[in-house]
Amino acid sequence: MVSGYCDERFLEAKEILEKSIDSGFELGCAISLEVKGEKVMDLWGGYVDPDKTQLWEENTIVNVFSTTKGVAAICLLQLIEKGLLDLDKPVSHYWPEFAENGKENIPVRYLFCHKSGLCGIRNPLEPGSFTNWDLICNELAKQEPLWEPGTAHGYHALTYGHLVGEILRRIDGRTIGEYFNEEIAKPLDLDFWIGLPESEFSRVTNIYPSKPNPLLPLLAKLPRFLLPGPMKFLLDFTDTNKPVGAAFNNPPVNSNENNEFEANSKEWRKAEIPAANGHGTARSLAKLYGVLANGGSRDGVHVLSPETIELGRQTQSDGKDLVLGHMHTRFGIGFMLGTKNVSMGPNPESFGHGGAGGSLGFADPDNNISLGFIMNQMHPGITAWKTATDVAASVYKSLNIG
Repeated sequence: MVSGYCDERFLEAKEILEKSIDSGFELGCAISLEVKGEKVMDLWGGYVDPDKTQLWEENTIVNVFSTTKGVAAICLLQLIEKGLLDLDKPVSHYWPEFAENGKENIPVRYLFCHKSGLCGIRNPLEPGSFTNWDLICNELAKQEPLWEPGTAHGYHALTYGHLVGEILRRIDGRTIGEYFNEEIAKPLDLDFWIGLPESEFSRVTNIYPSKPNPLLPLLAKLPRFLLPGPMKFLLDFTDTNKPVGAAFNNPPVNSNENNEFEANSKEWRKAEIPAANGHGTARSLAKLYGVLANGGSRDGVHVLSPETIELGRQTQSDGKDLVLGHMHTRFGIGFMLGTKNVSMGPNPESFGHGGAGGSLGFADPDNNISLGFIMNQMHPGITAWKTATDVAASVYKSLNIG
């Protein structure tokens, strides 16, 4: 059983959500969709705890991991629109310390589309380090890229947010969390945060990681040449000298010094980690992307011009991802774009961002559709976004959009 509102045209989509919860695939979740700026679905259901003693409520919020990246991109696109940020100027023009170790000519554009070669930190980090803004920015400024910038792209899983966030801070003076709250969230009445105030902690659900692959210890004992590609990727995940290991495993973010999932800690929630720790509702994601799907302004609040929205969704990186196991990924200016491996809904020209485990937000300006989906049980691999994309597919079918 789910609660909330659903236009009668999309009852099939509602049933998909209900089955996803009833089957146990989702523990608790919420989804919201807008069509032509009108809310046509706003549903929530399930539980906030594995024992299923506490219901997911209308105002429950959760960490959406990398879905935050698209929200952060909107902040930077505003600076571009205002003429305060030039994508083709060197990062060091705005952030002089960044010029160390041969990085003086890296253009700002590379930070947005994962081409800078700074997908992770080389020096070993203590658990919890990504909550220390200055530490991470200083490490990024002084280190050498993990590959020649511009020659390839590899997902900057955590560092993306510090790279673009420090650019914003150098230009505007505010942190990206402050900027987003004052310039976008409050004017649009969004229940979404980059850096969650303690006053909101009481309504946050923990997020529960997917189970680790039990074969990993056994695979580590085999000669590397015997392993298929996906298995080599899993082993590289633990090697911080490889792009994927540096991106995800220095330090490991799956647990802190108390062996608890770090994303559920007070420190993680309060910090500003604009690549990975946005907290909010599905309704707010659908509304924010709904503004972008319908011209860029709503109720007198301007977010982005149509021209800037088009700039944001123009392909900048397209092909094998050095961090994500050579999976096909595609990126615009901060936004994730759809491929056969990663869906932004049925329209391949939609843009937004997915988050680890299954959260998703996207805008489809071609059909004036937006979606926000959040959940608290993470799923592995390409199954992660199944609920959100199945619901979206049903909505498009009901609207006769091919």
